[in-house]
Amino acid sequence: MDLITFAIVVASMEFVVGLALLLSPERALDRVLEVLDNQALLSVIMFGFLILSVSAVVRDREFEWGLRGVITWIALLTITKALLYIWFPKRMEPLQRRFLRRDKPLWTRCIGVFMLLFCTFLSWSAYAMLQL
Repeated sequence: MDLITFAIVVASMEFVVGLALLLSPERALDRVLEVLDNQALLSVIMFGFLILSVSAVVRDREFEWGLRGVITWIALLTITKALLYIWFPKRMEPLQRRFLRRDKPLWTRCIGVFMLLFCTFLSWSAYAMLQL
């Protein structure tokens, strides 16, 4: 898998979750918290992201300055996050719950906006890398 595919897949996930958090923060937050409570499902999801990001980094194999370098760093951070969630799910859960709170729907909407902005950046990055 290449960095363009990585950017498109992560952008799609960011779009779906970000839009849900923006439009219906309570219902979307319930679904996110269900996934956090189900350690087996969370591990499977994170294992998928681990495979996705490792294959993107291994296939690209070049660290360069510029857009490809930024996407490579995002993939490396995704590897780190996925490994932390797989190895230490109990320690990572409180960190997520600190930001995802039912009593703060405005904060949840802000997270949704941030995710949509990140989706826009990744989509633009994929388009720009296709033009090179």
